[in-house]
Amino acid sequence: MLELGRTILRLEKARRELLTIDPGDKEKHLAASRKVDQLIVEYYRVKRNLGVGTAVTRG
Repeated sequence: MLELGRTILRLEKARRELLTIDPGDKEKHLAASRKVDQLIVEYYRVKRNLGVGTAVTRG
């Protein structure tokens, strides 16, 4: 669970950085956008590995 929280914090930090970049600066904007994309993928990877949000069924 701690790793998921850390990933969320890193994602939020990267998102805030993306919002502060001048949209006219295409190179910086693209780099920041890619970083956010990578962190989103990491978030879902960590979430899947922890089994967070999966239904538990008893059979």
